[in-house]
Amino acid sequence: MSSLVESIQAHAPDPNHPVISITIPVRNPNEQVFAECLRSLKEQPLFRYCEILIIDSSTRPVQTFETFRDILKVYPITRKNVSGARQDALDHARGEVLVGIDSDCIAEIDWLSAILAPLDRAKGIAAVMGYNLPGVEGWISDWFQNAYEGWLFYVSAEVEDTRYIFTLDTKNYAVYTDVARQIGFDESLKAGEDHDFATRLRRAGYHIAYTSNARVRHVHKQTLPQLLRQQGWHGFGYGQTVVKNDLDIYCRRPFRYLVKQGLIFLCFPIFLLKLLVEFKKGRLKGVRTYFVSWLITYRFQIGMINGMYRQGGWTYLKRRFLSDLFSHYPGAKLERL
Repeated sequence: MSSLVESIQAHAPDPNHPVISITIPVRNPNEQVFAECLRSLKEQPLFRYCEILIIDSSTRPVQTFETFRDILKVYPITRKNVSGARQDALDHARGEVLVGIDSDCIAEIDWLSAILAPLDRAKGIAAVMGYNLPGVEGWISDWFQNAYEGWLFYVSAEVEDTRYIFTLDTKNYAVYTDVARQIGFDESLKAGEDHDFATRLRRAGYHIAYTSNARVRHVHKQTLPQLLRQQGWHGFGYGQTVVKNDLDIYCRRPFRYLVKQGLIFLCFPIFLLKLLVEFKKGRLKGVRTYFVSWLITYRFQIGMINGMYRQGGWTYLKRRFLSDLFSHYPGAKLERL
């Protein structure tokens, strides 16, 4: 058990001075899933040291607020976008540690202890990201989430029994509250605020740890059209943060990707050959997976271009186009090479 968790448990809980502030941005939630989310939080062994802060931007009454009114503090959103909701939560937080979860996520037992365990001021570990499990099996969105979580683990690095990562997912994270206030969430970003926050956190000299022990189940059933819209927003948010922070850590090349895909479709026999290979790998499932992967990637790249244009205008977009096609480093200025 971490020294932080031990230090929390060494003192009697004080409702007037919570140690942990759990924050949940809420907008027209699924009432059944949201209630299960709150029940999973009440079952956490450390819950007696917590406060639950709800930042609400719903357009209809949320019945679950009344059911759990004895453990919730509900505040209306005062800023723009979900990033503004996270900044509002910071304004109200009284705990030493800020913990985030979404209304469609259900925490596993001991999630709270696990997400706090890697935090260590002495080592400069100011934030922790947990592991997100799919809520159900068989949905396209669940397959995509599993692939994303696997990629995050692959790009993280383990040093002296601590796994470090470069980003955050704010539906399953923890951060020291004073550090979060120092960094802040940028309410001008419509999406990607968590990655922007993580980028500025690391530039301030702090580290982010990644733990697969802190697990939440993300009950987010998405059809293909819904998933594509979401990926468009993810791409848009990432494009904004790339321009804002002058850092493309995912090494995306959206213009090169579009040119490459255009050439593949022009050479239709090559496209058919790729489909044949996928068919042999997994029959119709392989072809379906190929098409879904292509659509998701395509939507992200288009969204990223839109986000870069919104943040940097035509001047940045022109430089990015030349960089994507002719440089070794995505987003680099050609004259630097």
